[in-house]
Amino acid sequence: MEEVKKEINLDSILESLGPYGRYNLLNFVLLLFPILLSSFFECGFIFEAQELAYRCEVDGCELRFNDTSWIDYAIPTDHVRNKPESCRMYIPLNSSEFQCMPHNFDLNRTMECDRYVYEDEHSLVKEFNLGCQEWKRALVGTIHNCGMFVAMLFTGAISDRFGRKMAVGFAASTSFIFGFSRAFAPNYLVYVALHFLEAAFGGGLYPSAYVFIIELVGLKQRVIVSAMCNMTFVIGVVLIALLAWVIDSWRTYILILYCPALIVVIYIWFMNESGRWLLSKGKRDKAVSVLKKAAKINNLDPRKLELDSLGDPLLKVESQTTDKKSQLSKAIRSSIIWKRLMICSFLWMTCSLVYYGLSINSVSLSSNRYVSFMLVTLVEIPAYIVVVIVLDKYGRKQTLVATYLTCSLMSLLFAFLPRNDYWSIPLYLVGKWSVTLAYSSVYIYVSEVFPTNMRQTLISMCSMAGRIGSLIAPMTPLLSLYHKSMPTVIFAAMCLISSTLVLMLPETRNMRLPDTIEEAEALSRKRTKN
Repeated sequence: MEEVKKEINLDSILESLGPYGRYNLLNFVLLLFPILLSSFFECGFIFEAQELAYRCEVDGCELRFNDTSWIDYAIPTDHVRNKPESCRMYIPLNSSEFQCMPHNFDLNRTMECDRYVYEDEHSLVKEFNLGCQEWKRALVGTIHNCGMFVAMLFTGAISDRFGRKMAVGFAASTSFIFGFSRAFAPNYLVYVALHFLEAAFGGGLYPSAYVFIIELVGLKQRVIVSAMCNMTFVIGVVLIALLAWVIDSWRTYILILYCPALIVVIYIWFMNESGRWLLSKGKRDKAVSVLKKAAKINNLDPRKLELDSLGDPLLKVESQTTDKKSQLSKAIRSSIIWKRLMICSFLWMTCSLVYYGLSINSVSLSSNRYVSFMLVTLVEIPAYIVVVIVLDKYGRKQTLVATYLTCSLMSLLFAFLPRNDYWSIPLYLVGKWSVTLAYSSVYIYVSEVFPTNMRQTLISMCSMAGRIGSLIAPMTPLLSLYHKSMPTVIFAAMCLISSTLVLMLPETRNMRLPDTIEEAEALSRKRTKN
């Protein structure tokens, strides 16, 4: 049975508190730090298990010190890369006096080798002897993203049931425990198992912190705050490339990435819970207390915000309804919510596949993989600046359609035009810029079409579908072995489909966040009336 009570207009109160007052700025800093760390945890594997040059070890030839001229007649040349082949060597002839000379090898026949000489002594590939097992190296990213997929199954439930603060603290704690332990993995199996566990339990760090931040501000600040989150993530990814460039040992690299998570574990418990979440759970007293603290920190009089009257015991009720379970049953029965969930999930999957696919494949754009990776990452910053302007000016739908179509076109041009530094790299960068803008828009858009009391759960379901894309992304470089353009053609097709699906969703520009299923469904009805 529903009971009508005086409603707290939270968006109005948040506007009155001032979106950039001391309270919000302090919380932004504290929550942007775990978002920075989430970039370490989500993208660190790209350099942690990066590709490494190696060749066969040839008995009797390796002791010739700095003289490597024998490689020309002991190991066949890979004419595509213009380097010695990694996995094959010419068959050595039986000879009592093997001198590593041309006549000691059968230059018409080759054999697979079982021992390798690696370019980097401190690489994971060398330490776990993954030579000619490229699938094992590529599997690291897929296993990590499998863990992220699992994380989405319960991250939303933790956040919506126990609070945003609990979700962030849990994700940071488990990331530290399993990530730190991975630096001491004795073998490949233990290493990938810890990779999975770290992602499975800590993979909800970004979405939990993101939802926490979004609920701190009113509707006018949602876009710019989201852009701040995304730019923080980009800064973290650039730091990863710089760190990998400087640090030789993969174990030291992991320790530096994961140790800062302990800082988040310590301070998160001293933060205030999201007032919007408290209201959605009927914890009106606690919500008013949080808002009063915010007003005090911002040097505002709570009476001017009508917080004292809102805290009256006569008005203490659940924010919208006394039946908490009814919202879940309504969501299950709502065809509008189901359609919205399916479409948003596909949009998210497209963004994940293309975004991570372009990032991973970027290391082959030029001779310096770190510079290539940083270029493809830094191009995201202009996208986050542009998104602040276009989302509020042109709306969510027009922006998404335009960015998906642009990414599709750039990917097709890159795939079929002759490779040339004058246009290949610019096309690639524009494609990455477009999908970054789309990804940022999708994150904002999805948070606006679902109700507060189920927002984190439904966002997690969309993000879980998105993880299917990030599961496939680490394997896309292997597709280029069959045809160099295959990965980018797949990216183009996904973006084209997504641009069409966006047209079936409502516009949410300048609309307050829906708190109930009814308010979320009303977005579609408003579109129909308009």
